Amino acid sequence: MQQQPRISSIDAVRALALLGILLVHSHDHFNIYFHTLPECALDTITNWIYKNVLLAKAFLVFSFLFGLSFALQMDRAAVRGVDFRLRFCWRLVLLAVFGLIHSFFYCGDILLIFAVTGFVPVLVWKVRTRYIAIAAALCFLQPFALYNYAVGQPEVLYDWYGDVCRAMGMPGAPASATASFAEMGMWNVTCGVVHSFLYMVYTYRVWALLGFFLTGIVAGRLRLFESKPHRLLIIGACGAGAYVVALCFLHLWAEPHGMQTVSRMWVNESFVFMVVPLLAWGLTRPSMQWLSNALQPIGRCTLTCYIMQSIVMLWLICGYGLAWGPHLSTSAYMGLGAVLYLLQLASCHLWLRRFKYGPLEGIWRKLTRMGMPTCQ
Repeated sequence: MQQQPRISSIDAVRALALLGILLVHSHDHFNIYFHTLPECALDTITNWIYKNVLLAKAFLVFSFLFGLSFALQMDRAAVRGVDFRLRFCWRLVLLAVFGLIHSFFYCGDILLIFAVTGFVPVLVWKVRTRYIAIAAALCFLQPFALYNYAVGQPEVLYDWYGDVCRAMGMPGAPASATASFAEMGMWNVTCGVVHSFLYMVYTYRVWALLGFFLTGIVAGRLRLFESKPHRLLIIGACGAGAYVVALCFLHLWAEPHGMQTVSRMWVNESFVFMVVPLLAWGLTRPSMQWLSNALQPIGRCTLTCYIMQSIVMLWLICGYGLAWGPHLSTSAYMGLGAVLYLLQLASCHLWLRRFKYGPLEGIWRKLTRMGMPTCQ
């Protein structure tokens, strides 16, 4: 049976989400904390973009696309008479291996977190769509955060995070200017991984992540990105309305009453509901086809590009590499990340002229087939 074509607009949105993640990591110096150069006017602009457009939003877009990709793979396998769940579980195990390798370079890896939480879509696949949508809505409401605010313990999970770190006796990160590659890597793959998981819990981001996993499943089942693009425009407009309401709530009520954490999550969630459908709708317009075509290759190589971004940037800024870190401003970090993205974009175009998949994507696919030969 002929393989169904990829949805080019989704690849393009994935490419833009990857750019957002790279810029966030660059702004945060890839979790390497230097005494950087004093702020300039350009830093003020980049800080605003970071806070209001990118922070805690780009990874949520990836979470939605993860759930959507799972739903599309499940449906397309079902057309061939194959139950994809077991194969997908094996893919998650392989993704965890990629995540551990990536964690050796960068302690803020998201692949391992996706690999662990990615079993949730598998578990709920047979559940009716309406119930999955209800579960997603509950995740977005952040009921645990609301409960902690209601009982007067808004920082209880942050305190729990500190208690866990002290109980485990986790040392601080080695000095990036003097630590060797091996010293940095060993801390990243041990303490850094633990910090990443705890961070997702105490900031309540794990619930938003799961909510978008589930929302992606709903969108895949409803074929939102495969037919009737006007529905995307309607959903995006509704998301824009929710975003305005969430912003007003944050600034007019939540901040004066100490409810910033959960209200900022609502802002981020509504931002994704606004941006993803509008981007996908816009990228299907004939006038924007050139942009969709330009972005699609990097959207097909996101695993490779995501890992290589960390390897290259950390080599540029850490002491075991070129040690540029202390000599760059925040805007210079983000500019360096943008240059790297453009280089990757050009490289992906050249690579996909000869190969069907990105380097790591091809390895992932081949290992999946070797591990689950009965699911082809």
